[in-house]
Amino acid sequence: MMKVEVVDGLRVLGAPIGSHLFCADFLQSAMAKATSDSKKILTGLDDVQSMMKVYSTCTAHKLTHLFGTDVINTPTAELPSNYFLWNSNLTKGFSEMTNSFIQSAICSEPLPPHAELITSMSIKAGGLGLQHPLTCAVTQFMLTTKRCLQYCHDGVWLGYNKHRPALPHTITSLFDAWDTTQTRTMVNFRTYVEDFASVCCGSADLVNQFVYETSLNKCRETMREHAAKMTREVTLERTAPDYVAPKLNQMLLEETSMALMTMPRLEPKNRIKNVTFCTAMKRKLRLTVIKDHHLFKCKCGAKVDPWGDHCLGCPANHKGYLSNAARDGICDIFKRILPVTKMIHSGTQMEKEVGNIVPSLPTLKPFDLSIRLNHLLTQGAWQIPFGRIGFDVVLIHSNKPAPIDPSLEAVSFSESDLRLREGERKKFARRTGGTNNVTSKTLSADEVIGEINDANYSFIPIAIGPHGEIGSVFKRFWDGSDPLPLPSFSKDRLEAKRAAERSISIHTPWNILGNADARWKSEKGSTLFDG
Repeated sequence: MMKVEVVDGLRVLGAPIGSHLFCADFLQSAMAKATSDSKKILTGLDDVQSMMKVYSTCTAHKLTHLFGTDVINTPTAELPSNYFLWNSNLTKGFSEMTNSFIQSAICSEPLPPHAELITSMSIKAGGLGLQHPLTCAVTQFMLTTKRCLQYCHDGVWLGYNKHRPALPHTITSLFDAWDTTQTRTMVNFRTYVEDFASVCCGSADLVNQFVYETSLNKCRETMREHAAKMTREVTLERTAPDYVAPKLNQMLLEETSMALMTMPRLEPKNRIKNVTFCTAMKRKLRLTVIKDHHLFKCKCGAKVDPWGDHCLGCPANHKGYLSNAARDGICDIFKRILPVTKMIHSGTQMEKEVGNIVPSLPTLKPFDLSIRLNHLLTQGAWQIPFGRIGFDVVLIHSNKPAPIDPSLEAVSFSESDLRLREGERKKFARRTGGTNNVTSKTLSADEVIGEINDANYSFIPIAIGPHGEIGSVFKRFWDGSDPLPLPSFSKDRLEAKRAAERSISIHTPWNILGNADARWKSEKGSTLFDG
């Protein structure tokens, strides 16, 4: 009898079932359709941020149900040892599609390997959060199979506190011997199940606990973050070129990832301008920002690098535009959020560069922006013992190593953190004083800070790094993060030290975002904030 190979199949719930050839052709066709759709996004939209969001949530996301099929369709002997480094024709096609899309959207050179890895890392880990079979295929396959085993064992989950109907024996019997059967699906599942149990349950011995007891959503989130962590440690940090490796900590910030990939764009005013978005994306991925950089020189006479590092780091370049943009953006956010926290009752209490802060020098404007507080005993008001909280933006432009306090362990903090702290220190220990032209009274720099302290004001520097890093003093105010230990001040800077201590004292507010979130949920429930 002549043996005939079955080369056809069928599609069930969007996934192919059939011969190896049929499934491979199906995946290739789906990849070609997604690539065509991605090109339509580029021609159909003119806002680059919207392009990236649509690509992330639609084009890339709608292929994820096929990631597991790719694993099932792969012979066990060809499975990679690391679940987060899946390699297949689907992976290669997906990389080519994403590379081409981003290259066209932000007008960049082809994405180098380190940039491709960052696009596939989770947003929480500082990547772009684009689901990619490289890091997601095995996880998708494992969790889909785990869900089937759970349903066969416990019944189908229909919702919290609802009866779980049992599946018929004709179905459950197919999975009874999953731990011994030689079907490819289960052999491939057993290949990685101990790794997944180790990550999700803390031990490779807890396989049954992983399969039957752990939450599917919790496992998905845990594996997503573990994949990003391992991608960075095993691949990115070991293979990143010299111009990338020293900048990884600054590049992989969750905050910049969220700003680029998750912010709402329904209102046109909330969209990042194309030129700003493209520049930020290139900085994020460490791509060329300045084409033909070798043709340019800085004001200081130095050569310009392709990534914009020198331009942002050279003191010869005035940073007023950037500083004002940061000030205005933060001020707009404060006007929306602080009334929710009941720190202020109206956005009119936000001030920009006002005088009469330093009594002896009324024309001096030491704050870029400030919150004018009142002490009305309204119900639920945030009681703060200061008359004002002042902020001053400082852009960290020095590329020189930050001074290290001998009392601290340098290994405890990154170079970026220390440079931001040095920027904060310089704001507390300001360089200049001033003279009142009417009274002829002169104040030293520390005396200026002293009068701010004596006026019962709290002063918080906003230190911003070249990749969007934020200094720890302002982060404490913003999201409640623990500040770094304060730097040392010279003996003639007692008022600077006093101001620094006040900025992180229990009397100065902290975690305004958490406070706003809690108050909003308490008053509005699940209604989304639309301020």
